[in-house]
Amino acid sequence: MQYLKYYNLKFLLYLVYFYRSATLRGFINTLRLLKAELSFEKKFGIKTSTIKRSASDEFFHYQGAGYLVLIRLFNLMAPHTKKFRFLDIGSGKGRAVFVAEYCGYEHLIGIELDNKLTEEARQNATRYVPRNKISEIQFITDNALTHNYINEPSVYFLFNPFNSNVLMRVLEKIRASTKSETWFIYMNPLFRQNFENQNSQLVAEIKTGRYLEAVIYKWPKSEA
Repeated sequence: MQYLKYYNLKFLLYLVYFYRSATLRGFINTLRLLKAELSFEKKFGIKTSTIKRSASDEFFHYQGAGYLVLIRLFNLMAPHTKKFRFLDIGSGKGRAVFVAEYCGYEHLIGIELDNKLTEEARQNATRYVPRNKISEIQFITDNALTHNYINEPSVYFLFNPFNSNVLMRVLEKIRASTKSETWFIYMNPLFRQNFENQNSQLVAEIKTGRYLEAVIYKWPKSEA
């Protein structure tokens, strides 16, 4: 009975997401996203489609970003930054990391607070065949607030992993740790004011229909 209740709630959750997506992105675009879920999970040999709820008010639930949106974003970014380190903050089961590698990034790190999700990402990594033989993929369990960010040209990917206060503190820590050129891909950008408070340069806004999928920001290399 408890399992039945769980799956009923899960079905309702997916139904809400579908309705919201169809309303904002359009019905056809939503169907394309759903079709891509199946085809790319099979193509990559990974399992990243489930949603894991979070009881925290600071760190939000895990959900894999849409494959077509990720490919669109990374194909836009890779020509400028593919030699940079790619870091996914709140990497979950690793989907964004694998898609980024597929789109040309070679040095990739997934940072995830939930150790069970990290282990699932590592299991996915054993099945995923990198597009580039020299690619290095690493998944670690760590807190974004205390992670040791390195002073190297980097691209940070965030799929709205935490609330405004935590995001502000993470950006402040990254800013204090690097003077290198730094790019951010921020999906479902509910708290973009935090980037603007850091004098970030807005590079692009990515939309599907009426839905704002992501914003891209840049911190130029500091001369200080």
